[in-house]
Amino acid sequence: MIPGNSTVNTFDLSEVSYVKRIVVGTVDPQSIPSEEENQEKLRLINRCLSEAPKGRILGMERSFSILRIGEHQVVLEAVAYHIGFKRQPFWLIEEEQAKTQRRPEFTIDPNKVGDIIDSI
Repeated sequence: MIPGNSTVNTFDLSEVSYVKRIVVGTVDPQSIPSEEENQEKLRLINRCLSEAPKGRILGMERSFSILRIGEHQVVLEAVAYHIGFKRQPFWLIEEEQAKTQRRPEFTIDPNKVGDIIDSI
């Protein structure tokens, strides 16, 4: 090996300034994600690991719960990936802004509810 002529691809944790936590699956039986939602989260993980600035998996959390429904046992499992970046990816900011803009706002107008109840 020639000193000074080789490049070493290292990842220093002290350079991480942004961590994205992505949860795939659930342990809450009230909000079981669809297969499409899980695939979307896996697509996001793959994008975090492959596009610039590339992130690195810093850690994983695994959790599960066992439910008894009648005579059956159901196991719910979730894995949370912590992906670290040297800086927050711009495309991730855009993606989060797009998600917040797509969410419809459901507000309840008490006057309209009262009018509906009165008309019944």
